[in-house]
Amino acid sequence: MTIVSEQLVNYTDLTADAQKQARQDFINYYVREFKNDNLEVISNLADDRDLAMINHLLGENSYQTVDQLAPLSARMVGSSFDRVLAKLDMQYQPNGEAAKTWTAWEKAIHEQLPVED
Repeated sequence: MTIVSEQLVNYTDLTADAQKQARQDFINYYVREFKNDNLEVISNLADDRDLAMINHLLGENSYQTVDQLAPLSARMVGSSFDRVLAKLDMQYQPNGEAAKTWTAWEKAIHEQLPVED
């Protein structure tokens, strides 16, 4: 019996095609979170320069929908997303599918944060 977790890999260990799939899924999530001003967790983990490049593009084109911004982001700042994904602690199936949803990933991070009294 094979344990699924043994098959999970980091973003940097994915094939180019699998990275493209993982990047696209993450871009869709990121753009939605950007529009909802909810990037706190990601901004604490990723490099500020990459986030500045991504957020500048999204801010300049904020009138566009998520469906319009996602391909534009992939084309214009895909390498910045690659570097962000390399910093985030997400595991992937070999096909590029994240081991859990990005929403679940974010929730798990929030649950680990200390609670103030």
